Amino acid sequence: MLPPNTQTACACCGLSGATLTINDSALCLVCAPAYAADEEQIDRHAAIIWLPQLDQGSLSRLLSAAWTALLVRRSGQPAHNHALTILDDLSAKRETAIEKVGTYYPSRLRLAASSLAPHHIFKRHHAVSGLRILPVAAWREQHSEALRTLLINRNHSP
Repeated sequence: MLPPNTQTACACCGLSGATLTINDSALCLVCAPAYAADEEQIDRHAAIIWLPQLDQGSLSRLLSAAWTALLVRRSGQPAHNHALTILDDLSAKRETAIEKVGTYYPSRLRLAASSLAPHHIFKRHHAVSGLRILPVAAWREQHSEALRTLLINRNHSP
């Protein structure tokens, strides 16, 4: 953990508020699950989705915006409803991940990748993939106060 008042930029999304370090990279709470595939309960906190249109950092910025709208807008307001639609649409992309790689569980993909021969991984090193990690409701709920602080601070930053 980095100090909670840090203005360190996240190595993934580039936005300020990185308070975690994973493999020596400073990350914000929105991005952290994408880099924590070795965590014991990763499947409870994140899902694999297929979203080749966005990189992981862009997805995290979209999530930040949607989660912020849920925080600052009341249920029934257009921005609140739009944020829910975005989150539902992203969650539905789990089905495409199942079609592409057979699962939406990060731990299963990690296990499969760990059994690949090194030359297969090396061949994929610079290849483009549409797989992304989507933090799920359990992650938001576990870190609700810290996420609220992060998102509000980002919303009020110059």
